[in-house]
Amino acid sequence: MMSTAWNILILCVYLVEVILLAQADRQLWGTLFTPLNALSLPFTAILFLTLCMPSSLGFVPFYYPCLLIWMGGLALMAIPSWLLGYVSYKKHGAAQYNFNSIENERILLIVTFLLIVPFVFRLREMTATSLESFGSDEFGEQFAIYGFFGHLLIFLSACSILCFSCIRKGNRLFPIAAIVLVAALAFVNQVKSWVIIPLLAGLWLCLMTNRIRLSIKLIILVFIGGLFLFVASYLVIFILGAGAEYNANMGEYIGQHALHYLCSGILGLSEDIRQGILETADPDKLFAPFINLAHFFTGEEYIVPTNPEYLTINTITARDDNVRTFFGTIYVNCSPCLFGLIVVLWSFFLYTIRILSLRTRSMYFAAMDAWFCSLLCMGWFEYYFFHVTTYEIPIFLCLIYIIHKLSASKQNGNDCIAQL
Repeated sequence: MMSTAWNILILCVYLVEVILLAQADRQLWGTLFTPLNALSLPFTAILFLTLCMPSSLGFVPFYYPCLLIWMGGLALMAIPSWLLGYVSYKKHGAAQYNFNSIENERILLIVTFLLIVPFVFRLREMTATSLESFGSDEFGEQFAIYGFFGHLLIFLSACSILCFSCIRKGNRLFPIAAIVLVAALAFVNQVKSWVIIPLLAGLWLCLMTNRIRLSIKLIILVFIGGLFLFVASYLVIFILGAGAEYNANMGEYIGQHALHYLCSGILGLSEDIRQGILETADPDKLFAPFINLAHFFTGEEYIVPTNPEYLTINTITARDDNVRTFFGTIYVNCSPCLFGLIVVLWSFFLYTIRILSLRTRSMYFAAMDAWFCSLLCMGWFEYYFFHVTTYEIPIFLCLIYIIHKLSASKQNGNDCIAQL
């Protein structure tokens, strides 16, 4: 009885904290779509979904004290938000989310379509010559995970985020076609997160720049769309990859796997804390892309950031997982003091990007802001900041921005010469 009361108290305090912090961030930054809310609100929604799972499905009970990690993490993340928000408000006034449209939208769309063409030929060649089946993980890895085509696909993902800003009345067909085609190419890779996150970033960009409004209908459509991509991914694996025929057992398996995916981060953290944290703390994993870049020049062995500790979170299906949510992965890899420092530093970085986008009113920096927020939206699953792709997208967005500025400067120079 005492344990139940304690669990209810923890959950209630957590909910009060989320509501208060969300409201404070909204008042301070003039929008609901802030980095803090990108992290807390989706996590809370998936948390309630996890808590509502009936015991008959076999999921392990949730260990409520693990919420203390998220309560501490959100409170720490709010500190830079308030400091930077207050300074920004005093210096520049209330935040205004009026961003300049991309001037050369047509060029962006043309380049995006042209860069899709090599992938079409590559896909055609691989389906004819590869020993791996289309739809398999091995086929996807050969297609565009590493090397030139891997980086080119990430560049296209950056372009697809910008394409969302091109969608408007009278100009919907070509931007939407570009977005769908890039998502389809990413879908071939069979890495669901890197299909969903760029689409989520584009949607976040539209919401943050007031191109569309948040509604219950939109939330339901996004949830259904995410499930559709997940289910379609496994149908491709089983039907096209393995040559199987759809049946009730396949549908049940996919449904169980979808629920496992949704609950894996939260229940993975829950079980890890319940068992006393199985991982050996290694803060270097949290900054693996930067450390591996240094190791590239020194010749040292690369860091593998993925968690080696797998935990069973479902006693019926016996499926294991190694993800621990955003704050959970940080916490199990370092001391409490270092945890606080890392969270605060990330928060300063994320809100600095927000200020940069607001001050420049550039759609390119707004897209970068939306990209990082979309990664935080997936914080209920994992800490995505130890992946190289996390930083490649902003680098490519900056590259496109620089090219845009150089071309604009050249055009202005030509106009001045013409006037003379």
